Amino acid sequence: MVQRRIVMGLIGLGALGLGACARSVPMPGETTSSAEGGTAASASASATTSASAAPAAVAVATTAAALAPAAPPARWADAVRLERWDEAEAQLDALPEAERQRPEMRYLRGRVALERGDAARAVELFTGLDKELPLLADDIVRRRAEAASVAGPFAEAAAFFGKSGAPADLYRAAVALEKDGQLAAARSILDRALAAAARSRKKSDDAPLRAARARIAEAQGLLPIAIADLRWLAVEAAGMPEGEAGAAALGRLKQSLAPKDQLARALALVRAGQADAAVPILDELEKKKTVPLLDVLHARAEAKLKARDYPEAEKAFRVLSTLPGPRKVEAMYQAATALARGGQADEAIKRWLDIASRYKKNSWAERSLYQASRWLLLRGRYDEAAPLYTRYLALFPKGVYREDAEYEQALALLSAGQPKVAQKTLGKLAKAAKKPDEAQKLRELEGLAAFRAGNRDEAVRIWTEVARTFPLSFAALAARSRLAAAGAPLPPLIEPAAARPANPLDLDLPDPARLLVSIGLDAEAEGRLVPFEREAAARFAGREAEALCGMYGKLAHARRRYRVGVAQVGMPQLLRAPGEADRWAWECLYPRPYLDEVQKLETEHEVPRGLVHSLMRQESAFDQEALSPVFAVGLLQLMPKTAEKAAAEVGMSFEPSRLKSPHVNLRLGSYYIGKLLKTFRKNPVLAVASYNAGPRAVGQWMRPGVDAEADLWVARIPYDETRNYVARVLGNLARYQWLEGGDAAVAPLVLEVPVDVEVPPDAY
Repeated sequence: MVQRRIVMGLIGLGALGLGACARSVPMPGETTSSAEGGTAASASASATTSASAAPAAVAVATTAAALAPAAPPARWADAVRLERWDEAEAQLDALPEAERQRPEMRYLRGRVALERGDAARAVELFTGLDKELPLLADDIVRRRAEAASVAGPFAEAAAFFGKSGAPADLYRAAVALEKDGQLAAARSILDRALAAAARSRKKSDDAPLRAARARIAEAQGLLPIAIADLRWLAVEAAGMPEGEAGAAALGRLKQSLAPKDQLARALALVRAGQADAAVPILDELEKKKTVPLLDVLHARAEAKLKARDYPEAEKAFRVLSTLPGPRKVEAMYQAATALARGGQADEAIKRWLDIASRYKKNSWAERSLYQASRWLLLRGRYDEAAPLYTRYLALFPKGVYREDAEYEQALALLSAGQPKVAQKTLGKLAKAAKKPDEAQKLRELEGLAAFRAGNRDEAVRIWTEVARTFPLSFAALAARSRLAAAGAPLPPLIEPAAARPANPLDLDLPDPARLLVSIGLDAEAEGRLVPFEREAAARFAGREAEALCGMYGKLAHARRRYRVGVAQVGMPQLLRAPGEADRWAWECLYPRPYLDEVQKLETEHEVPRGLVHSLMRQESAFDQEALSPVFAVGLLQLMPKTAEKAAAEVGMSFEPSRLKSPHVNLRLGSYYIGKLLKTFRKNPVLAVASYNAGPRAVGQWMRPGVDAEADLWVARIPYDETRNYVARVLGNLARYQWLEGGDAAVAPLVLEVPVDVEVPPDAY
């Protein structure tokens, strides 16, 4: 029977190709003790090997020097894992000369030099090293070429990268040729790279290529080619570094965009989250009257709204609503939206109701009626919200918001003294829910409706069932808190583990991966392990998933380990407590990369233990390279502007290019969630919601006197993304807490929500 795969809070990741590695000899810097539980429990955890295992021959020949024992990784290895490159270089340079000249240490020093921008030193350190360290020969040759493309010899770098068909490699070849003075050849390679990039349809691939071609064409005196690329950059890559450099270059060359392209650039800046930069462009277009006035006014109003300048956005949309045209009603709707977001929800509700009455079944009238209902719910005006939802459902039986309206109407009825009606709707919605976690959240609310209707026994039955069905989920935590408040017996937090003794697997990593782990390059080790997965898993028939999770658990990098868990761990393994034999499954799905650093930061910023990993799991799936469509970056998906403000407050210099670094991302993200916890009186529900939606948005959803216990408050969050996000992160937290300390470590969900918190005007 095929196991159902876990669905709560997991990302749909691609199919996993199983594979593995053969046993091999110890690598330099390797310790002899295994990581606790076979997991990446510390940033300083290194590759391990069984002392009793007989070493087998390695697939790639290695030198005696490369395999000789070295000192165990110390502070420099932690610095490398966290990408604290300056610190790593200082510590490596302080090692004895004999240690620094070991092949693997020369390789590491070259990598650190490359990351620090010292390409000349990297070339020197990598030269000839491929012969001394054949385990990494392919990577050494490539890294040397990468350094040479910056510091020379340029012709050698161009020859290496010019053989590739990848746009990024061709870009390096072109840059090397440019530095070597071979401009025509460089531009020819860029033409080839752009043709390859066109197949990917990613502007982020095109942008650096066009920027380089524009620079080279200008140097050749081919201004028409340069200007064409600069114009493309200024519009299509607006908001990206290359796009802004392109716009600046056009100004330097005294060239300008056509009016329609200026409008397109402004709209692209708005979409890229740089609405403030779009406003001056739109102001100039309005003065010159070179494009239709309505288009300019709509774009500027949208820019003001995106920039959260709500008073100006309301004013701009209100002016638009007085002008004739097909977007008149839309402008009225958006003016009301700006009012609501700017703290004038009551006036916004009046305007939405006016639109709904005047324009009947217009699509903007439908939106207006729904938003008026929703904001009445958020404001605690439940007696008014419930009948308005009824009106919406009657007027728009197939409306876009029908499902949301049914759900929110049940919440309004529940808080308006009509729990029996609410219970019926919530029960129906729970049965229709397609996802188990969503069904259980609705069931928990159904139990609350039953309790408020005076049927305590039914409520206790429902809550007990929820707590048992989906243990440690947000719904289960809420159900347990409700049971405790009702004085009812609590079921086990989670069913006890099956009594099966552990039978540890004798796991090892392939030589290249073990070598990389031993010098702190865990992310690269992960990439080296992937091709060996099938072979490694085949050695452990029937326990392939456990073997893969265990091998990836030897790394301080958790991206691939988590993906293996998503693909291989079934839901039944999470519905009871893990025992010695199956703890690996939980640790695979709930890894703790960079544990020492994370726990240090949690303590420093008064963040509950496990919350940073809970956020990391939901935000990036442990991928430090993650970049969202709105340019949120890294493990904790920080927006650059948020990160810059946080850096200023902690006294840290801010370099956008370093935001993916685990050290930088974890430090700023931990500080930021700590700041939100302080703002919201250490309430994790409000702080986690703010991490996703922003503190000012959360401030709009809080109001003294509303029916706002935690489960109800979360249920009423108006953004589906944020509502689900809060539930998943708090469910993650419960499992991380259980892994660390069992039942006693899991904090109960506090039902009381401090809705009288004042969010400061400068909150970000």
